[in-house]
Amino acid sequence: MIVCLDQCAISELAKCQADGGLLHQLKNSLLEAARQLKLICPVAKETLVETAGVSSAVQRRLIYDLHTELADARLGGAIWSFKDMWKIINEETLALARSARPPSAFELIRWKAIADDELAAATWSNVVERKQVMLERVRAHRLVQTEGKPVVEFTKKGAALDLQHVSHIFRQAERLLKGEPLDQSDHMGYGVAQYLQERGITRPELEKLIQDILHHRWEAIPVVFNRTQIVARLEIDSHRENTPRKYDANNEFDIPRIAVGLSAADLVITDAAMAQLCKSTKTERWTATKVFAVRDAKKILAFVRALLAEQGDYA
Repeated sequence: MIVCLDQCAISELAKCQADGGLLHQLKNSLLEAARQLKLICPVAKETLVETAGVSSAVQRRLIYDLHTELADARLGGAIWSFKDMWKIINEETLALARSARPPSAFELIRWKAIADDELAAATWSNVVERKQVMLERVRAHRLVQTEGKPVVEFTKKGAALDLQHVSHIFRQAERLLKGEPLDQSDHMGYGVAQYLQERGITRPELEKLIQDILHHRWEAIPVVFNRTQIVARLEIDSHRENTPRKYDANNEFDIPRIAVGLSAADLVITDAAMAQLCKSTKTERWTATKVFAVRDAKKILAFVRALLAEQGDYA
């Protein structure tokens, strides 16, 4: 069983005490299942950054100790981690072009330097600065007047389309095919195109990739699809007439993590806002991954116990 914990979830689990009720029971159940090799909670890359920015050295250590045990650090060395969403997109795009098997969403890493207060302060300062930059961009951006038209385009089956992302990938692929320089203005496809260049993508592979894009096969890559549906819901909510959703800079961490979790985990435990967003997006339409808010410890505990019971030898 694979579980994705966001920063809110791992923080709440790490600091809960022995008398913490259902949350403490959940923590113990996860640890016991991890020790029996029935469950693993790979660390999300966003969690590495967010934990490094926690001001309290004690809390950083609590998070580190719990998450490394849940991520299978049995030998005190490398732990399992979810790959970064953009790295997965790069690798999936190349695999699609080469008709290769989809790559793994996991990798082994070493988690270091959680005890460094200066690093924590610098990391958090960097995070705050990045969030401020994003806030300023959003404030400077005026919502497009839709004049009765939908703010997001959908397929006949109700799946949202991200025309900007797809068009950026398409134009960069065409430039590679023609031997032209990449254009940073198509920024959502720039990193992917660089990756394809570095991996020596061939002309026939580029021709195939372009056809895959035109026939919507690239959009069906799980992490791309997940991200598109979540972002579309946010976009629609931001245009609500009476109570438009405000931009939250934390989404820059939360959306990539949830996109990966929905494609690679059996269970995602997150904060109430992200759980509600997934519910509004109706993620159950296309994924079997369950999403719960960490405050719903009773429901999570029941789900975990039921799923583990199916594997046998678990009380």
